[in-house]
Amino acid sequence: MRGCYNNVLFCCIALWFVSSAIAADTDEPPLWLQVNASSAPNSFRTIQAALDSLPTAGPDANRWAIVRIAPGLYREKLFLRRDKVVLAGGGLNRTIIQYPELRQHFLAARQTATLPSGADLEKDWGAAVVNINASDIQLLDLAVHNSYALENPHDPARFEHQFAVRGFAKATRIITDQSQFASNGADTMSLWNKQNGMYLHRQSFFSGRVDMLCPRGSALVLDSDFVNHNKAATLWHDGELAASQQLVVLNSSFHGVTDFQLGRRHYDGQFVLAGNRFSSALANQPIFRRTYPDEPQRDQPNRYGDRNFYYQNQGPAYQWLSDNFNAAQTTAYADAQSASTTVFGERWQPLTELARSRQWLNTK
Repeated sequence: MRGCYNNVLFCCIALWFVSSAIAADTDEPPLWLQVNASSAPNSFRTIQAALDSLPTAGPDANRWAIVRIAPGLYREKLFLRRDKVVLAGGGLNRTIIQYPELRQHFLAARQTATLPSGADLEKDWGAAVVNINASDIQLLDLAVHNSYALENPHDPARFEHQFAVRGFAKATRIITDQSQFASNGADTMSLWNKQNGMYLHRQSFFSGRVDMLCPRGSALVLDSDFVNHNKAATLWHDGELAASQQLVVLNSSFHGVTDFQLGRRHYDGQFVLAGNRFSSALANQPIFRRTYPDEPQRDQPNRYGDRNFYYQNQGPAYQWLSDNFNAAQTTAYADAQSASTTVFGERWQPLTELARSRQWLNTK
């Protein structure tokens, strides 16, 4: 576990154990489903079959459901439409959900497809490996890989948008933990609920070529790793609907090709980075606002201006990476629990929810 950036205060892992100890289990015991591609008894062969079996009406419709996924390679797309689902694999290198999908090819095929009556017509629905249009979803101990670029090395468009995970309008309170999300294109982890999106990524791994973590709303990232295969931006944030929306990254590491960029925004955004480690390959390019000089009608409003905050990061001695926290920020982002409270307020306690899920998994 990475050390905390402020040695005077409790470390993130210590606070996580405190959260675990005090987690309040106010829900009924969860529903349990097993997935095993080798046809083990009482198991589903595919993850989607397990998801489709979950009750959406009746007394169990609002119960948490835990889908335990045995180690193996699962070549399928997932569609999550039901709230309160935990997908729990057997380890980030052991349970792998993989599918090759390029967004632009998907959209072109969708334009000519005959859609069933009542189909969800949001254009990207199905453009990702994991498609989420539900709330209270957790992805634990698994890998999600959009493998299009690797499987289609001669397609000139192979490095375009390749979602590993795509969140839609209903997707909020999403947690990832001890999992990896990979593509060799753009927008690997795309949780795009602008209105009230809230996301926690803990001990997670992200790789791609641009905007590999690109939340709309607010996100807290703890003890995670980023690997950028391109010189474009690693992080992206859309927080235009409220000044309080922010992307906070603590105690994480950033690596990539020579001169990979840290981040950018098209909309109003807020970046808070503390206690991170940046490799020497990081470009001397501050987080920037993307504009379109030749098409100014595409420029988004810039209500709040640049809001990029740094504290006790390690890496190249670039002036723009210097500490610029004020006293209130130093306290607000001092550790995992205080950062969670700062980002989400009373609306959500993700560390407590994660601790409860871990307790369920450890006792079954």
